[in-house]
Amino acid sequence: MSTDTAGNASNRELPLISIDSQKQCTHTACKVGSPVNLPTTKRYKYRMIALASVHAYIAFHLISWHVFGIQIWGKTAMMGVPSLAKGTINAASIMVALLLVSILIWGRAFCGWVCHMRGAIEFADWILRRLQLRRYLELRENNILVNTPHRWLLRIGALFVLLLPVILLLLKAGFAPQVNVMSPPPLADLPGYEGKAFAQTAPFNIDISPAWNDLLLAFGLALFIQFTMSIVLNLRYGQGAFCRVLCPYAPMMTPLMNISPIQSKITRVAQCTGCRDCSNACPQGIDVSREIFHFNGKVINRECIKCYACIDACDDKVLKDTAAPAVPQTDRLKPYEKRPWQRELIREDGYQTNATHMQVYEPLGPVADFLSILVALVGGAVTSKLGGFWFYPGAIFTFILFRQFCIVGAKWLETMKAQLAKGV
Repeated sequence: MSTDTAGNASNRELPLISIDSQKQCTHTACKVGSPVNLPTTKRYKYRMIALASVHAYIAFHLISWHVFGIQIWGKTAMMGVPSLAKGTINAASIMVALLLVSILIWGRAFCGWVCHMRGAIEFADWILRRLQLRRYLELRENNILVNTPHRWLLRIGALFVLLLPVILLLLKAGFAPQVNVMSPPPLADLPGYEGKAFAQTAPFNIDISPAWNDLLLAFGLALFIQFTMSIVLNLRYGQGAFCRVLCPYAPMMTPLMNISPIQSKITRVAQCTGCRDCSNACPQGIDVSREIFHFNGKVINRECIKCYACIDACDDKVLKDTAAPAVPQTDRLKPYEKRPWQRELIREDGYQTNATHMQVYEPLGPVADFLSILVALVGGAVTSKLGGFWFYPGAIFTFILFRQFCIVGAKWLETMKAQLAKGV
C-alpha cells in the first residue's frame, strides 16, 4: 500500500484545473465549484415515478405469482445473465437482450430510469439525507464520489461470480439450450425461494412457511441485502456507489456504448459558458462541461446513465439528449484549451483525483487496490454459499473493512516514521 501519498496530502497544491492567467478568466471553468442545489424538476419527478413503478411491478409480479397463483412469466432480473450464458430463453434473458439492444438507441438510460437497483440507490440517498448523517452530507453536498482506480476489476469480478454457477453447470452437464419463459419463478435466488431462507445448498437453513412471521423474515433478509448494496455503499463512497463501483452489468453494457450513429447522447445545443454546473451535478462523476468541449459537443463517457442531472443543472439550457449533431462552440473557453483535463494530484481531504473524470480515490496504492478486490471476491464467494445475492453483502463489507484497515495502517506507518525521524 502507498503511504507517502496520504502523508504529503496537506503539503501539495490543490487546484483541479491550472491555467496560466486566472485574472483574464471570466468563466468559473477555472475551478471545480460546489454542486448546485437543484430544484425538483418535472424530469426528476418522472424519473422517480419510473423507478417507483418498477418496484410496484416487482411487488405485483411476486404477489400475483405466489399469492394468487397467476403466473404471467418468470423472473425478470439478474437471472437473465446466467440464463443467456447457458442458452435458456426465458423472461429474464429476453429482458437482458432488450436492455442491451436499447443501449444502441438510448445509451444506458435503463440504468437511470428502469433499473430496480438504481431505485434502491436513490431511495438510500433520500434516507441518508433525511437522517442528516454528517459523513454522508459532507460527501453529498460537495458531490464527492469515491472510487478505486481498478473498479473495472471489481465489476468484472462481480460478473464472474454471477456466472460462476453457470460455468460449473456447463462443465458438468454441457450446453443444453431451451426455451421456457416461466422459469425460474420470480423469487429465485432470494430469501423465501423454495420455502427456505437461504439457498438449498447453504450450510444451514430456516424453513419459510406462508405464515406472516416467516414472510417478514424473508422480507427482512432481502432488505438486509438491499441495505448493504445501497445505504452502506452510499455512506462510504458517495451517491450512486453501487453503480460506480460494483455493478456486474457495466462490463456488458459499456462495449455497446458509442458504436451506433443513432444513439442519443447528452449534446450541446447552445453556446456553453463554462460554468461547470453540469459537471458538479453529475452523480456518475462525468466532467460533462469538458466532454462537450472536447468531443464535438457530445458526452461520450460510458458511465452516463441519462439521469439528466446535468441538463437540470444548466440554467442556460445548453444541453439536450439527442442523436442530432451538436451546435458548434464559437465562444472561446481558454481554460479548456490550455488544459484539456484536470491533473492527477492529491486534495486537501486526502483523496486522489483522476485525469479523466471527477471521481476521487482513497489514498491507497495499486497493491492495496488489487488486494482489496481479491479480498472482496473471497468475502463475497463465502457469503454466496447462502444464495446468489448474498455475494454482495460479503463482498461489500470485506471490501470496505480491508480498505479501512489499509488506510489506518498507512497513517500509523507514517506516524511511526515521523516519530523515528524526530528521534534520530
